[in-house]
Amino acid sequence: MNKKRILAVLLTLVLVMSLVFAFAACTQEKDNTPENNEGTFKVVLMPKEGEAEVYTIDIALLEGDLTGEAAIMQLVGNHGVSVSWEDSSYGKYLLSIGCVQPTESNEFVQLFTTVEKDIDVSQYAVTIEYDDKEITSSGLGITQMSVEKGCIILIRVGSY
Repeated sequence: MNKKRILAVLLTLVLVMSLVFAFAACTQEKDNTPENNEGTFKVVLMPKEGEAEVYTIDIALLEGDLTGEAAIMQLVGNHGVSVSWEDSSYGKYLLSIGCVQPTESNEFVQLFTTVEKDIDVSQYAVTIEYDDKEITSSGLGITQMSVEKGCIILIRVGSY
């Protein structure tokens, strides 16, 4: 074999291996090992007036990835909480959930979290106190938000 042919074969092998590793990295599932599925977290629905509704959810009961959307589906299926959302190119957009019901044109469903990697780091971030913890507005939508042991997801009506 000549040098050009050997080089072409090696280059093809490198390209094929690169594609295989890239595909494997993109399809790798989240770590749902038992130690990551143990424990609970809270979802707090805070109405404009009245008492907050607090739900403690067992992580092991979540189906699929450990996301905010899976947590909402757990509220709907196991606690009878009503939800209204619409699909967008960014994921699901919450219109209302349980007692969190925006009624004015300048109101929206606002998400807060204690999960460090999900907090809003923009100039528009809002921090509130709940249960002696600081909770920051989420920089992600409910579909992309993470759930982890001991975290709090607080949902309330926000306005602009």
